[in-house]
Amino acid sequence: RMKLPRKPHHCGAVGIGVIHPGDALLSLGTSGVIFVADAGLHADPARGVHAFCHCIPHTWHRMAVTLSGAGTLSAVARLVGATSEAELLVAIEAAGISAPAKSRLVMLPYLSGERTPHNDPNATGVFFGLDGASRREDLGRAALEGVAFALADGLDALEATGMRIDTLSVIGGGSRSRFWGRIIAAALARPLVYPRGGEVGPALGAARLARIAVGAASVDEACPPAAVADVIEPDAALAAMLAPRRALFRRLYADLRPGFAASVAVA
Repeated sequence: RMKLPRKPHHCGAVGIGVIHPGDALLSLGTSGVIFVADAGLHADPARGVHAFCHCIPHTWHRMAVTLSGAGTLSAVARLVGATSEAELLVAIEAAGISAPAKSRLVMLPYLSGERTPHNDPNATGVFFGLDGASRREDLGRAALEGVAFALADGLDALEATGMRIDTLSVIGGGSRSRFWGRIIAAALARPLVYPRGGEVGPALGAARLARIAVGAASVDEACPPAAVADVIEPDAALAAMLAPRRALFRRLYADLRPGFAASVAVA
């Protein structure tokens, strides 16, 4: 008998048809997860990559996880006194997609430590590059970029032990912001596919798995590909603008890692 999964990412994957090797999804909820289906086991514990049996028979999956995804935006919204994430997003979007072209403001979004690729429970959130002119929308934009950079690190870790991931289907509360999607697509250099009904993907996936488990349908019959509502292609100009800040993002973690460990004794 087929054992139904407890993890919502499994059900979300099945709900939007991420069941064949190379299929991948990006779940932008409180945490940020990149989930990719595999034909075999590709473990990489050194990079904090999860590798498990998929709920689909004879299939495996890997996950890269940044522990604070859309939760980063929620935390920054509280920090800057915004009434909601939506209010802060409106302010960020009003500044324009290319507004911080020459900014060096970077956020490390490690508000709960970090998993992939650092596997570092001591890591913390950091704003770097603040000056007297920094506004709340600047901090919010740095948060959106920081999560995108963390996801890009996770994608690199996944591809180090498996095939190239060509596209990612996006689900989760953060998927409501196509503005954020443009930043993520540019940081990952990958198209983002937004399935129709992606917000109910986990519930639909659970229903599909139940049909398979009781023998009412085969995997292919129960799990057709999801209809596409939108696709965001990576913007080369935006990617070029983000590249220096992503390089700084990666250097900051390397420079601060000893300090993260030392700070535990201070707390």
